[in-house]
Amino acid sequence: MRLLRNNSFILALALVAGITLGQGASYTRSAITPLLAVIMTLSLVGVSSEVFSGGRRLLKPAAIAVLLNYGLLGGALILLAFGLLDDPSLRAGFVLIAVVPPAVAVIPFTYRLGGDLSFALVGSVAGYMAAFLLTPLLTVVLLGSNLVEPRQLLIALLQLVGLPFVVSRLLRRSARTVGWLDRYRGSLINWGFFVVVYTIIGLNRSAFLGFSSELVPVAIISFCCTFGIAYAVYAAARLFGATRPMRVSFAVMGAWKNYGLAGAIALLYFGQAAALPAAVTTAFAIVNFISLNTTIAVRDATL
Repeated sequence: MRLLRNNSFILALALVAGITLGQGASYTRSAITPLLAVIMTLSLVGVSSEVFSGGRRLLKPAAIAVLLNYGLLGGALILLAFGLLDDPSLRAGFVLIAVVPPAVAVIPFTYRLGGDLSFALVGSVAGYMAAFLLTPLLTVVLLGSNLVEPRQLLIALLQLVGLPFVVSRLLRRSARTVGWLDRYRGSLINWGFFVVVYTIIGLNRSAFLGFSSELVPVAIISFCCTFGIAYAVYAAARLFGATRPMRVSFAVMGAWKNYGLAGAIALLYFGQAAALPAAVTTAFAIVNFISLNTTIAVRDATL
């Protein structure tokens, strides 16, 4: 029973199920968008409104988080995609990963690895606030207005970020509801992610099973922007004298995008091929989390 509550096991199970039993992904495809909205709502319920009352002291961690997630990680994804890929659909898929906000999992992953939760919290909020400007703006600049309608992206962000935020504030008004969610939120989020990951992987299972040369540059980009950046950021933060929990937080913020959101937007507006980068990068991100958990995790954290 403990395994069924372990997020590493659930994500790995989703990856394996998507590749081996991915036929069912065509039935769960329509559930991705509402599920992501529910996952976001559940994650935000745990965020107290007091996080916004820190004033100027929040500016530095917010700026660092946006720089890591959009500047470093987003910049690396864009440069590698335009440098290594010729297929416009695959390139669009990586651009979408680059311009979406940090992963919903940044906060629980930071907790699991023993990182600084206050940085993860402030950084995630800053990343999602920045998304309303950066995501549509960068998508149009990089892909062109003929490929994407900014209004559609804004609608998607409102559905997957704005509405969940409002609902989460309403849910927090009830102490009884918050208490119940505190008890079951982790499992609900984990199994929600299971369906999202299973669907994105399953829809692209043919690419995993029938290996082709076009998968090589996709895998290289995915590896560099998960394993490569996570360990590089951790090492750089160590050189600059950051505490170990803060180094962990920087590594997670600098290596995780909301792959589910990127995959959902790709499926909605660009087609199945554009979702392949999100699927492959999700696979690498899952293994990366397991790797970080055995290497840089603060061992006195509650795992």
